[in-house]
Amino acid sequence: MSGRRLWPISLLLLWLGCGGASEPGGFRAVLVPVDTIHLQEPDTLFLGEFLTVTATLNPFRLYVPDRRLHRIVVYDSLGCPVQTIGRPGFDEPGTLRRPSYVLVHGDRLYIQETQDRFAIFKRDGRFIRWQYLPEGYEPTGRGTLHSLDARHLIVGSSSRYEPCASWFGPACEETRAFSVIDTAFQRVTGRFGVFPALYQEKVFAGRWSMLDVLPDRGLAAVVYQLSSEVHFYRVSPEGGVLLRRVPTAHPAWRQITEAMPPTLSPAEMKEIALQVSGMSGVYFVSDTLVVAHFRNLRPGYYVGEGIDLMQVDSYGVVVSVTGSWQQPLAFPGPVLGRDAAYRLYVLLSDEPERRLIGRFRVEVRR
Repeated sequence: MSGRRLWPISLLLLWLGCGGASEPGGFRAVLVPVDTIHLQEPDTLFLGEFLTVTATLNPFRLYVPDRRLHRIVVYDSLGCPVQTIGRPGFDEPGTLRRPSYVLVHGDRLYIQETQDRFAIFKRDGRFIRWQYLPEGYEPTGRGTLHSLDARHLIVGSSSRYEPCASWFGPACEETRAFSVIDTAFQRVTGRFGVFPALYQEKVFAGRWSMLDVLPDRGLAAVVYQLSSEVHFYRVSPEGGVLLRRVPTAHPAWRQITEAMPPTLSPAEMKEIALQVSGMSGVYFVSDTLVVAHFRNLRPGYYVGEGIDLMQVDSYGVVVSVTGSWQQPLAFPGPVLGRDAAYRLYVLLSDEPERRLIGRFRVEVRR
């Protein structure tokens, strides 16, 4: 099939995991390649820099938010561009500022931008409006906007109405990481997400938190950038109830030991980031399993004003929703997202005109 290649099974042996816990009865999690998508880049439509992708099925569409060229490029299953959404600019209708994430919710696209702004488009590319969170709330992180039900969304956000909301001090037990909002962005209906003890003991600039949601089950999995824990919540429009905290273990995890106050210079921030592990996402890979994905940065990660996504070592821990079982995994590249069929989208090559995204599934085998 043009633009789509079966990934050699022989390479699978490189990615089966790093050892670790196995479920009673001899079960193990295996990362299985499904296929690859070669993103075509004609002369008039090349890509700049992207950190996430959003995939929809029936028909298949892959939404790629290009932070450098300020637009969304949409691909089909063969890797052919079929649509562009937005254009560079500031305040003109339909323009985007460094888009980082796309949520497809019904017939609308919610695009998370810089400057705390969200752009809302119809699926056909027609611009509707810009939206900000209600006064007193600010979005945090990227890829933290998820559907809860037809009328509610969940977004990573801070609230000035809560204790210890400032990034210049440690978090408190009462400090929350996520808001449930209505789709019109007019009202926060609930808050949840208790920061791990790590964040309550020291100051860390950017309390980045990430989550994945199973709306039909009212279940959310949460990770925090500098913590190796996975938290599971029962979520509703009124907020979330913590079900359990699951400490994870991976031989490649590098725990941070020193504070990271916002007063550090960018150079100092980068130096610390190169020395510690950072969670970059959590993904349901079935209705009973999640993968907590983290990265260790290599020295070549920071390139001028941008980053090189391939200068990372990517890992994960498969965790059961019950918290009774987990297993380390290694990944061939950064995980960018997942689809409704629980397949993970992994960046295999970021070379211009040879950008490859692999689709993988996680299987549990005896």
